[in-house]
Amino acid sequence: MMKRIRTVLIGAGYRGCGLLRILQSIDNFEVVAVFDPSSNKPCDLENIDIMFYNKDNDDYQRMIIEQKPDLAIIASPWKFHIEQAMFALGNHYHRCHVAIEIKGGFCIDEYKPLLETAEKYSLNIFPLENAVFMRENMAMLNIVKKGILGNIVAVKGGYRHDLRGLLVDDNGKLGNPNKPEGIWRSQFYTTENCDLYPTHGLAPVCLAIGIGRTDYITELTSFSSRACGMHEYILQHGGDTSVPIAMGDIIITQMRSEKNILITLTHDTTLPRPRSLDFEIQGSKGIWRGEFRKIYIEGLSPHEEWEDDLKYIEENEHRFWQLWGTEATRIDVHHKGMDYIMLRAVAAHIQGEDKYPLNGHDLALWTSITPYSKISISEKRTVEIPRP
Repeated sequence: MMKRIRTVLIGAGYRGCGLLRILQSIDNFEVVAVFDPSSNKPCDLENIDIMFYNKDNDDYQRMIIEQKPDLAIIASPWKFHIEQAMFALGNHYHRCHVAIEIKGGFCIDEYKPLLETAEKYSLNIFPLENAVFMRENMAMLNIVKKGILGNIVAVKGGYRHDLRGLLVDDNGKLGNPNKPEGIWRSQFYTTENCDLYPTHGLAPVCLAIGIGRTDYITELTSFSSRACGMHEYILQHGGDTSVPIAMGDIIITQMRSEKNILITLTHDTTLPRPRSLDFEIQGSKGIWRGEFRKIYIEGLSPHEEWEDDLKYIEENEHRFWQLWGTEATRIDVHHKGMDYIMLRAVAAHIQGEDKYPLNGHDLALWTSITPYSKISISEKRTVEIPRP
């Protein structure tokens, strides 16, 4: 058997523990240590023989130096991602690949030092954008590549997920202490007005149309609605409605590529609605609406009638799902297999068996939409995006 990938995990909150459970089911990984300074060993680790580091906020450095991993997985709060990844990639004692959970960007060129360091030491940055690895999204890569939808003209994606219960506690106070992520994540809503979390909706459609490979985003214009949802929710739960909410309930960002493909992105997290990533791919021969799992292909579908997309997904199954789909849906029930497929793809790349479809330059682009959208909204103008 090929050498297992010696792995450490930085951050053992909700997301980190979810990844850990799946890592434990994949023989390619050997998880040797976990770092999280916010508490004692989490319940998920109580019955697992793994070293736990929690001395202080920098104890992840000791973990990397002592454990000498092949891979560090970063699932900590957003503000720590860059410094933790920089240490894993560039410290003088031991360097390793990094797999980074996704977030919105804090500033333009935020990821530039990471990219330069990874290139300097021939290490990989694996963006952990699980939406790319959804079964239907991966099949769409093949469908677009085969030209079944014709020339792609416009795509859509979004993060449309009611987070009010995460961001506000039962007494109407912003920052839910029962959900640690909500404590730090809610703070952004009081100071920022931008697409705070662009990658879930953006990454799959960018990959489908070749952004960063055969095409590039050239410009962006963002618009913000008024903010009503959070204040009304706080009021309903008896909270203080004088708390400032800076972020509009709906942020819409319109982008254009060098090939004149339109990309529409929506951020919608403070209004009541069912969860959706709002995917749509429109081509000269047909259209796919991912939210409703419907497709229409001229000459194949009944005239002007939607079809269920399952037949087309099965006929164009991505090789990752052909290889690992059965165990993915069995083990990763919560995220319908996409986390499992994503981690198997990381392992396959490190072990030289396949190529991970995403890279650090992709992550830098997706996250940059946050500061670019902030500029566009505040200055009421279109923002040019420089070619990498």
